[in-house]
Amino acid sequence: MRRAGLSAAAAIGVVAIVGALTWLVAFRDTAEPVSVGEAVTGFRSDTEPAPSEASPIPEGVYVYATDGFEKTDALTGVTHRYPARSTITVTADECGVRLLWRVLAGRSTEWLYCVSDNGWAFHSQDERHTFFGTTERTTYVCSHAPIRPADAALERWAVSCSTGSTEETGTGTLIGTERMEIGHRPIEAVHVRKSTTFAGEIRGTSRHDIWFAGDSGMPVKMVMVSCTTNDSPVGDVRYEEDVTLRLLSLQPRR
Repeated sequence: MRRAGLSAAAAIGVVAIVGALTWLVAFRDTAEPVSVGEAVTGFRSDTEPAPSEASPIPEGVYVYATDGFEKTDALTGVTHRYPARSTITVTADECGVRLLWRVLAGRSTEWLYCVSDNGWAFHSQDERHTFFGTTERTTYVCSHAPIRPADAALERWAVSCSTGSTEETGTGTLIGTERMEIGHRPIEAVHVRKSTTFAGEIRGTSRHDIWFAGDSGMPVKMVMVSCTTNDSPVGDVRYEEDVTLRLLSLQPRR
C-alpha cells in the first residue's frame, strides 16, 4: 500500500510538472527588438516608388532614441522594456503620409495623417501588442482629429476616434513653438498635445505629445503615455505604456 501510495504521488508529481511545462510553453512571453537594419530592409521591400511631392515628409526610416516600456497584468503580468533605439518608417499615402513605429517584433503603431488645406489630421491609428504569444490589434478610425491645423490662431480643438466598440474623445492643444537641436542642426518645432479618454470595451486615458518639425512636419519628439483597462474572457486586463522618442537625424535611411 505504501509503495502504491508513493507511485501515485510520483505520478501526480509528473503530471504537475508536465502541466507546468506545458503552461510555460503555451504562454511563453518574448519581446524581441526590431533593429534599424530590419526596418530598412522592410522599407526597401515593401515601399512602392512614389513622387517625392506625394509625401510632405521625405520617405525612409528615421531612427529615434527610445526610453520606455509597456506592461500588462494579464496572466502572471509582464513588462516589456523598450530598446535604446527604435524606428519610424515614413511612406507616402493618397491621403497624405503613413508613419509606422516598430519597437518590438510584436509591438507597433501605424499612424495615417491626412493632409489638406485645413492642415493635418489623424485618419487612423493601428496598434499591435503581443503578450504571451498572442497579438491584439486595435484600429482607431477618426471622424474628427486635427493634429496640425492650418489655422495658426486655433489653440484648442475637439478630437474623436472609434474602433466600433470603443470611443476615444478628447482635445488637441497647441502648446507652442520650441527651438530644438536634431543631429546638431537647430530647428523650430511645433508642440501639440492630444489628451483623450476611452469608453466601451477599452476604458482609460491617453496623452500624446508631438513636436513637429516646422518645415516638413516630421515628428522630432514624441511622448506617449496611456493607461487603459480592456475587457477579456478572463476579466478586466490593465495595460500601461510610457515612452519617449527623440529623433537622432533628419536624414532618413533608405
